[in-house]
Amino acid sequence: MTSQDHPEVLMPPPLLHLGGLFIGYTLDQVFHWQLAPSDERVMLALLPALPAVALILWSALLFRRHRTTILPQRAASTLVTQGPFRFSRNPIYLSFALLHLACAIANGSPGMLLTLPLVVVVMDRHVIAAEEAFHQRQFGAAWQAYRARVRRWL
Repeated sequence: MTSQDHPEVLMPPPLLHLGGLFIGYTLDQVFHWQLAPSDERVMLALLPALPAVALILWSALLFRRHRTTILPQRAASTLVTQGPFRFSRNPIYLSFALLHLACAIANGSPGMLLTLPLVVVVMDRHVIAAEEAFHQRQFGAAWQAYRARVRRWL
């Protein structure tokens, strides 16, 4: 596979979230922010973790079903073209954000919670921009026409 087959993303979303979790954990250790362990907090962390796992499984099922056909309509339907949370309509990216939140809650880590908005902004600015440029190269006028229809619909 060549670089033309995939978007050129400098750091994929799982690495962004792992980096954010590591930075948050480091902040907790430096500033002694980490909360005492509790079973209730671990149970509370299941609230974002369960939908995240369901989204990952649903995305894997969709990918398996449609792995041979990539249509601009299917690609555009996972993106919102404007706004600070445009990546959130992509179920994989949303599941990573939910897992990041679950880890922060389970660890009682304010530092990890503080890094979540930073990761969201970086993903929005860099990852989605690279994916949109990739789709523009792949599909050209069909991509632009579909994006215009999506904007009118939204």
